[in-house]
Amino acid sequence: MTKGLSILVKYLYYSLFLIVIAFGLIVRFDDIETWRKNESFYFQNEPIYSEYDSFYFARYALDMKEGLFKNGSIDHFRFYPENRFPEGISPELTFTVKYNLASTFISYFFYKLSQVTGVSVAWLSYYLIPIMAVSVVVPLFFYFNSLGLPLAGILGGLVAVASPMYLGRTGLMRLDHDILNLTLPFTIGLFFYYFFRSENFKAKLFWIILSSITLIFYQLWYAHPNLNFVLVLTFLIAYFWDPLKALIFRKNITFNITKRDLLFLGILLLPQMWYLHAGPISLYKQVKTLVFNIKSPTSADILFKDFPNIFMSISELQKLTFWEALNSATYNKYLGLTGLMGAFLFFIFYLRTSIFFLPFFGIGLLVFFSGARFSMYLSPFIGIGLGFLVHFLFERILPWLGYFKERFKQELSLGLIGFLVFLATLYTQMEALRLLSTPKVEIAHAKGFKWLRENTPKDSVIWTWWDYGYAIQLYARRAVFHDGGSQASPKTYFIARSFATDNPREGWLITSFISNYGLTGIARLLKEGLTPEELLRKIRSGEFSKPLPQPVYWVFTSDLIPKFGWIHYFGSYDFQRKEGIFGEIIMPSYCKIIANNIIQCPELENVVIDLNSGTLSVRNERIPIKEYYFSDGKHLESKKFFDQGYVVEIIRGANNQVGLFLLKPPSDRTLFNEMFLLRKYDPHYFELVYDDFPHVVIYRVKSE
Repeated sequence: MTKGLSILVKYLYYSLFLIVIAFGLIVRFDDIETWRKNESFYFQNEPIYSEYDSFYFARYALDMKEGLFKNGSIDHFRFYPENRFPEGISPELTFTVKYNLASTFISYFFYKLSQVTGVSVAWLSYYLIPIMAVSVVVPLFFYFNSLGLPLAGILGGLVAVASPMYLGRTGLMRLDHDILNLTLPFTIGLFFYYFFRSENFKAKLFWIILSSITLIFYQLWYAHPNLNFVLVLTFLIAYFWDPLKALIFRKNITFNITKRDLLFLGILLLPQMWYLHAGPISLYKQVKTLVFNIKSPTSADILFKDFPNIFMSISELQKLTFWEALNSATYNKYLGLTGLMGAFLFFIFYLRTSIFFLPFFGIGLLVFFSGARFSMYLSPFIGIGLGFLVHFLFERILPWLGYFKERFKQELSLGLIGFLVFLATLYTQMEALRLLSTPKVEIAHAKGFKWLRENTPKDSVIWTWWDYGYAIQLYARRAVFHDGGSQASPKTYFIARSFATDNPREGWLITSFISNYGLTGIARLLKEGLTPEELLRKIRSGEFSKPLPQPVYWVFTSDLIPKFGWIHYFGSYDFQRKEGIFGEIIMPSYCKIIANNIIQCPELENVVIDLNSGTLSVRNERIPIKEYYFSDGKHLESKKFFDQGYVVEIIRGANNQVGLFLLKPPSDRTLFNEMFLLRKYDPHYFELVYDDFPHVVIYRVKSE
């Protein structure tokens, strides 16, 4: 009976393991139904990527296909005009972006897979990414099952695959490193464990070879030598555990390194030497920056220190409160707290056999110190902790108290209670089904980018905010001034300034300056003694005015409207006060006409817009309207009410869509508002060449 019960419980755990895999796939593939229902919005012949960086990796795969990708050569799509200034102004101030296979192996992987299968990279991403993301469940289960803690592995996988951050970074059409960034380290740790558990030489040889190969693949995949270094370091600690322990506690022990030891260590270490030497320094820098917040500024950081810090606008880099951090790793903060305590307890009791995972638990804990992005590493340990607590209760605590001493009672109770805990956790994780992965680029955006590819010279350069830089490189096949990997430079400030200014001439002069001088020129002028404030003044005066060396197009997209607050903040940055002014463009999604020239917007606290008297009424308060504009894209009508107050704009765009916008001065006088929302521009400097408001509006910048 006892044997039969053990087999039954074993089958239960394997069944739960399969359920976790199925659940992880369901929460990702269930989005397909929505994608198919909205095919005209989510597909442009192929599915559209749902993350900004995905366009980057897909573009590199396309460059490889077209023969443009040559490792070490200049990437002519990125960071214009630095791709024309490869020499820089000094060795430490060279800003050219070059092709680098070491950090884009994922592109090569999918490119080769596409060649072999004949399936496009986009369609491979559509079907493979969910499967690759859920693969983390496999090493977790087999590792903890081997430890005799199967429930810990099952719950670790369950919490991981559906955690808010991990699901957000590995959802449908999110082509990025994260799809294997949990799987690979846990798999390497599993292979390490199997190596130490094996008794015979052939088995050990097999697992050490597999470990070495997987380490190489992990380095190629993610190119973070510090992570591989800590994995190898934990292996060495485990290998020399007894001598190290004796050394720490000052005990005598005899340890002789045999030829077999040298063989195993050589197989593991020698193939890693091409990158492993950089691991300690990289690890030191990461710990210093992420844990102790001690940053060693580069020469560029020091030179550009007076410009605004663009990273303050990126949400995943923001620090979270303790409870916010837990909620980013799981859907219930109390479950998260319990699992976190269980994880600490697990490492106390199983340090020697789990030391390979300890560094990644540490990375997960960085969510409490550095930023939300690390919570995906914390989520599996929350599940591991929950499962371990159940094992700990029935296999250690209760027997110590005199209960459940018989093994069959432990297995039965553990199986039943573990199943209930699994169901409770699964119920909590069901919240993941509400999350939907959607394209980062709308079909209308892709259509506009395609127009650029077909209707602009090949040497054209796109002037827009950085978020869609990678997508423009992929769909328009045109160079950009900055993108998601090069936004942290003064060029971003100047692009923001061009959108925030009320002077078309200044917008043109800034475009001319950046096109001709670039970041290299900014660095040179700053090194010569100019302050950022003086540099801006000289640019505005026309001192650096030159004809554009290549065609430049200003591109406005609908996603920039909610981002305008930060764009205006950076563009209005005061170098003396060290701060800018947040722009304010309110765009309610639904309003209704309740009387002649009277509009009510329920989502804005039922604000009533009276275009007869020129007032906004909200919460028994009347706010003046400064001006009212109506535009149908061809004709612009305006009416002035007061000298101050909000500006109301009603814009008719593509397909007769009508949008209502409330702007708080000075946002109304910016080129962003006038050229994008109102299509009001100075023909001396710009030419409107594509108008699909509110989706995409494109201007050609006059060359002189």
